[in-house]
Amino acid sequence: MEPGLRTHRQASLRIAIAEGLPIEMRPNVREILSVQSSNPRKGDATALMYQVCAEADKWWFTLLVQVLPFDDGMTMEQLQKWYGRFGFLKIQDEPCVLMVRSPQPPRIARVH
Repeated sequence: MEPGLRTHRQASLRIAIAEGLPIEMRPNVREILSVQSSNPRKGDATALMYQVCAEADKWWFTLLVQVLPFDDGMTMEQLQKWYGRFGFLKIQDEPCVLMVRSPQPPRIARVH
């Protein structure tokens, strides 16, 4: 999973190598640095997060995010709930809120 910018319609998301982690963990972890949408509450950021999670699952990467609310966006609680929809779990409260998502194997939607 290459670091860099991902976009979907009016939303963008930046992925980086998690430099704050021990060097032996960095090859399999990517950090989401920012998620932004110029058209909030229209589903663009949600669609982009689903795409990024699918990419992480495909390449078996763990995703890490520091939850930071913006003044004009969702509250801390709303953001944690939003990230939770994609399988992120809170692993740290102090000094900052960190959430992590482990790679998930493909699911069988239905069996014939």
